[in-house]
Amino acid sequence: MESLSEGTTAGYQQIHDGIIHLVDSARTETVRSVNALMTATYWEIGRRIVEFEQGGEAKAAYGAQLIDRLSQDLSRRYKRGFSKQNLRQMRVFYLYFQYIEIHQTVSGEFKQQGNWQTLSAESLK
Repeated sequence: MESLSEGTTAGYQQIHDGIIHLVDSARTETVRSVNALMTATYWEIGRRIVEFEQGGEAKAAYGAQLIDRLSQDLSRRYKRGFSKQNLRQMRVFYLYFQYIEIHQTVSGEFKQQGNWQTLSAESLK
């Protein structure tokens, strides 16, 4: 394998840095997407719990039993993330935000106006 000559070092650095930027950006967007999806999922789980146990009413007659059983069954399948405490928090999350539809990040709700660009590291020098 040939080594890079001095003349190609700048070109190599440019492709190297570009790939790093590409991968880092993709990873950042992946985390944002997963966070938004998990938030919407937890809200929906809370909604389903409230609708099932209460039929939309303010107080549940058998909510504790539902939470207990869901926690056992979901924890058996997914191992973690569905403790009784977590399911109660999902329920409260829905109750607190039940009048809004959680479906995407706030940035996705804004219409782009004009010609927006993201600052690059070069423009900050």
